[in-house]
Amino acid sequence: MDSITQFSLGAAIGIAVSPKKTVKVALISGLVATIPDLDIFLSHADDLTSTIKHRGFSHALFYLSLVSPLIAVLLYKYFALMSYFRWWVLVFLVLITHTILDSLTIYGTSLFLPFSNLKVMIGSIFVIDPIYTLPLIISVSYLFIKKKPLFIRNISFNTVALIFSQVYLLSTFFIQQSLLPSGKSFATPTPFNSYMWRVVVMEDDYIKQYFVDLFGNKGSEIKVENRHYLKNINSQAVDKYANFSSGFYNLTIDNDQLILQDLRMGSIQNPSFSFVVAELNDGKWMSVTPSRNKVNFQLKSAFRNELL
Repeated sequence: MDSITQFSLGAAIGIAVSPKKTVKVALISGLVATIPDLDIFLSHADDLTSTIKHRGFSHALFYLSLVSPLIAVLLYKYFALMSYFRWWVLVFLVLITHTILDSLTIYGTSLFLPFSNLKVMIGSIFVIDPIYTLPLIISVSYLFIKKKPLFIRNISFNTVALIFSQVYLLSTFFIQQSLLPSGKSFATPTPFNSYMWRVVVMEDDYIKQYFVDLFGNKGSEIKVENRHYLKNINSQAVDKYANFSSGFYNLTIDNDQLILQDLRMGSIQNPSFSFVVAELNDGKWMSVTPSRNKVNFQLKSAFRNELL
């Protein structure tokens, strides 16, 4: 999920756990909640590896469980706001909820390192969903502005916000399961909502995509050729990404370049992530250091400029 959501969720948990409902507690817990995403500052050998390694060890439940008591020691030492045990519970909860929330998006999260390289990508919520985040933002913002928690008829709005957001999260999962077709497929919400969903189905010869609303009303289908047979041109890079994407990728040739496309984000015609993994030289395919597809970048930059 986006950083605003993760900060707001962490701050709201801090308000709930701490006996002192202060701005300082909310700020600290919100910042701690963003720690797993610091992995974006790590450098890797190439663009493809950077994409795969994001949400790696820093999002693993095992490592976060190990580091939680250490972070709690530091917070207890420098901030005399609550007992060490409460700091430990607070840190553990904000870190674990961060990575579990991420695993519910379509990107892929390494929950089970070092025991398994499996990337969990449930895909039942978009990375930015205002319905989930807004109640948390309201609760935290009120505390920051008024310097006290919001109560409505003696009921903590922070508690209501946390319960509402998690119930909504559960509802999106059940909606997704009701829309998911049989076979190798996935369903994930379109940006900023849970009403309209994008469904991708992998077949032996083709890949199809369609949109469907939460009532099951289905739009027209788009199909592209399944070109997994091209993986032999650079099987090492393709196999590496296939594991990360749970096999939801495609390959295409453009301007004598082999392009690996991630089908999970964007659309099957213009995916958000695509990489050049091989080039044709003197009639022979040569593997290259994977890099983001420049044409893909240019198309998205032009789209952003139109929006602005």
